[in-house]
Amino acid sequence: MDTIKKFKFACYPEVIYGENSISCLPQLVKSFKAGRLLMVVDGNFGATGVFKKITGMLEKENTEFRVFDKLSGEPSTETGDECAAFGKRENCDAVCGIGGGSALDTAKAASVLITNGGSIRDYQGLNKVPGPGLPKIMVPTTAGTGSEVTFTAVFIRRDEKKKGGINSPFLYPEAAILDPALTVSLPPAVTASTGLDALCHAVESFISKKANFISRPVSMHAIKLIWDNLASAWENGKNMDARSSMLFGSFMAGIGLANAGVTAVHSISYPLGGVFGVPHGIGNGLLLPHVLEFEKDAIAGDISLIYDYINEGVSSSDDAFKTERFIEGIRNFLQKFSIPKLRDLNISPDFFPRLASDALQVAVPIENNPRSVSKEDIIGIYKKAY
Repeated sequence: MDTIKKFKFACYPEVIYGENSISCLPQLVKSFKAGRLLMVVDGNFGATGVFKKITGMLEKENTEFRVFDKLSGEPSTETGDECAAFGKRENCDAVCGIGGGSALDTAKAASVLITNGGSIRDYQGLNKVPGPGLPKIMVPTTAGTGSEVTFTAVFIRRDEKKKGGINSPFLYPEAAILDPALTVSLPPAVTASTGLDALCHAVESFISKKANFISRPVSMHAIKLIWDNLASAWENGKNMDARSSMLFGSFMAGIGLANAGVTAVHSISYPLGGVFGVPHGIGNGLLLPHVLEFEKDAIAGDISLIYDYINEGVSSSDDAFKTERFIEGIRNFLQKFSIPKLRDLNISPDFFPRLASDALQVAVPIENNPRSVSKEDIIGIYKKAY
């Protein structure tokens, strides 16, 4: 048996999973002895009948709450600061984020800003948050970011056109509600992009340098759940089995991410969002096969294991063959879901050197990558994705 390297494994939230589990929210809030709940949602979800039902449940249980719904797209540092200021002004003592990664990240960040003061920008980086935040309940409505189980919240510094994450154990939520019924209304395009984001988390955390013998089975099973169910959820949003499996797969991918980290895909994708506003899932998804192709010799053994698992034992003895087939499968997803190339997003190759320099500044995922990556390598990957 190989020598076991030093590792740690974390899974913090209390998790309530299942169809209509959102009905547990009022009692969960009461368990934290919260006097007033800050609810963080994007404007679109805040206007839905589903959200009205959720707030109706809280009102029925006499749970006080205030709603911050000024989110649109990926959040900026200014939006995060505004949310925290609102929650502090309204004397909220617990936070609930409901929505995609933007709502969940904003809720997590607001919880620590309310107790610690300061601005989002003060805490972007690793372990810069000085102390605990308010109790946090996360309710994802997309099967994508896994933010309900991670210690990260990502915000755009619009004046610099860069994205940066707050990375702190104080961002781990205390509880998460995973209700697949809340994902049924997602349009196909969002189902695809968020699902590809989850697939990236699962694959990257499996091949990362920090992966270990506990995190790897979690990431592996997440890959299979997403691989087997993403197309079905995209084709028929009312397919509850597919929606349930996708939500659970996204959650497990988040656990893999939280414990083993992501790799170069995320570093190379961040500048696309910061400079050009490319949605996170789209950026990750369109880059994934090209990054895997770049490092295929270094990861062939790992991808071979994934290939065998998702194909239930239909195997070949050739790791290189299985790696090519797996990458081809990802390309098929991109084609099926009409994921754009960089040229379709009007990103000129003239920008590639600048984007590559920015990508190298997202150092932690780059350092976690199974093959070393240079600026020229990143430019080459952008060219392949063009």
